[in-house]
Amino acid sequence: MRNLLQVTRANFLPLAVVIVLAGLAAAYYSQRSLNGLDALFVMIGAVLTHASVNAFNNYFDYRSRIDARTKKTPFSGGVEIIVKGSMKPSAALATAVGTLVGASLIGIYFLTRFFSVLLPITLYGLVLITLYTPVLSRVHGVSELVAGSGFGLMGLGTYVSQTGRLEAAGIAVFVPVTILVGLLLFLNEFPDAEVDKEAGRRHLVVLLGRKRARWLYLAGLLATYASILIAVVLAAAPVATLLCLVTIPISYKASRITLASHSQIPKLIPALGLNVILILSTILLLAIGFAIGSFI
Repeated sequence: MRNLLQVTRANFLPLAVVIVLAGLAAAYYSQRSLNGLDALFVMIGAVLTHASVNAFNNYFDYRSRIDARTKKTPFSGGVEIIVKGSMKPSAALATAVGTLVGASLIGIYFLTRFFSVLLPITLYGLVLITLYTPVLSRVHGVSELVAGSGFGLMGLGTYVSQTGRLEAAGIAVFVPVTILVGLLLFLNEFPDAEVDKEAGRRHLVVLLGRKRARWLYLAGLLATYASILIAVVLAAAPVATLLCLVTIPISYKASRITLASHSQIPKLIPALGLNVILILSTILLLAIGFAIGSFI
């Protein structure tokens, strides 16, 4: 069980939970009702999807020998259970496939109800899960966008699973979630930049270098808050979603550390931790804002 929790990086799975909560809250805001059973199914499917992504990532990182060379931090560098022999590579792959099958069964259930709307989202997610680490991470400058949009579509897909429609409220979840999850991956790439480059990965930190990439992190934070403000101005989200602005002090501290210590990895680690807190809390506050907006 401990190996399963490690290979799926269970400590990061709350990200899927808060994203689904945001999608459900936005759906309730739009139609003032929720299907409880469907909400449970989509939550289970999202967690299984995220677990599958992580297990595939660990398996392919082992195959490429990246995990044997990266310096581990609590937030980056992968896990060592396969490298150290605590878990066989075949068991990691079986975990990845098994969780993907479970998520796919739930996806098929929703496809039978909202086929035309959910099919593109489902196919994109399937490609992302299976090809992100071995293929997409090697395409110049798309890693962060692809990963972020995959989780953004998790929130939008949750919205569609309740409403059957693509609407402004769903987009108001998709955009900030996409940016935030992209930033989660982006900052976690700083410690591994040299090893990733040697392994053929071409993400933005490798392409730009840490010194220039640090400014992109700040720009992403500003874009996140701007997207929420724009959604409120356009009436796509309730005023209560401005609760997300409460996380600005965390953003300020994380960006200040990143700007000052972008190449000093031990000093950068606190920013990685703050970044995780920032992303989870902002998405959760987005969900709370939609929920409050449903009653006022």
